[in-house]
Amino acid sequence: MKERFGERIRRLRTEQKLGLREFATKVGISPTYLSRIETSEEKAPPAEDVIRKMAVQLSDSFDELMTLAGRVSEESLNVIKADSGMPEFLRTVGERKLSAEDLMKLLPNEPKKGKR
Repeated sequence: MKERFGERIRRLRTEQKLGLREFATKVGISPTYLSRIETSEEKAPPAEDVIRKMAVQLSDSFDELMTLAGRVSEESLNVIKADSGMPEFLRTVGERKLSAEDLMKLLPNEPKKGKR
């Protein structure tokens, strides 16, 4: 079974011997809120800046934590918005529930080079 966001935070925090209050203070949230995140009582994912602080404190991948939390980074959203066809492409991919293998087939084999 895939590890949930809160489970991962708790596992990494305890592996690093960080107490709940200590870690909450380091990332700028209340101990109660952290407890709710770790036990999956909190349904809404933390803000991007909180996840970034957690990743730094736990020496973990920000991108992986964002994915586990079900969030898309502001940087990724800007990339999607910059390409007018991207939102439609992503909706189509989501509706068809393509496998990772099928998605890889849609990508170009090598980056396109500019004309000389």
